[in-house]
Amino acid sequence: MSKTISKFRFKQFSVSHHRSSMKVGVDGVLIGCWAYAEGSCRILDVGTGCGLISLIIAQRYPEAIIDAIDIDAPSIEEAQDNISASPWASRIRAVLCSYGDVGSKLSGNDYGYDLIVSNPPYFDSGVTEKVTAREKARHQGALSPLSLLKGARNLLNADGYVAMVIPADISDSVEDYAGCLGFRLVRKCFVRGHETAPYKRVLIQWGLSKREPQTDIHEDFLTLEIAPGQPTDAYRNLAKDFYLRF
Repeated sequence: MSKTISKFRFKQFSVSHHRSSMKVGVDGVLIGCWAYAEGSCRILDVGTGCGLISLIIAQRYPEAIIDAIDIDAPSIEEAQDNISASPWASRIRAVLCSYGDVGSKLSGNDYGYDLIVSNPPYFDSGVTEKVTAREKARHQGALSPLSLLKGARNLLNADGYVAMVIPADISDSVEDYAGCLGFRLVRKCFVRGHETAPYKRVLIQWGLSKREPQTDIHEDFLTLEIAPGQPTDAYRNLAKDFYLRF
């Protein structure tokens, strides 16, 4: 008898993630729900894994066309299956492609992306041999918060944005680097698990346009749970269109 593979079910779609290097997790849901893409026509999801972020953004923004890339073949295969089974299959394509090859490998990219979004690798363990796909996906190397920003300079249109979720303890250095590249900080949100926990994650978004003043930054703070299994009102409002229990 074949084993039935369970899916992670959201309100409008379901996701299989047993083959993907990056599983369904809170970080992916958060950046998918939080990233601002109003008016964006073309979006690039870097390190898509099972396609979670692309699916969330496709639900939020009905006009968006999304390219979802990953260097892990099983992840792309699973993302393609998840996308095909979703209501937005015509607007998302999952492609086996490195971030550095996007400009040359993906067709129709002459006018750039309006948004690049990612839950980038952040686990710097010091190991040199990546024995699992998940460790490879999480290890800072060819793809990192800094390389995402550097590559975005050539892939975004003149008014484009880049959004990601990163550890709070590296946010200052990443912000400094973004500023050196000419990015303008637009909004950020510090995230913690509960009221007595430290803020461990930062949702952060930059823009290339200089039309708005640098001082116009929206900064917020998000606590996920009141108690185990009890989301705060803020977390519920952010993800209510997606989580079944919300």
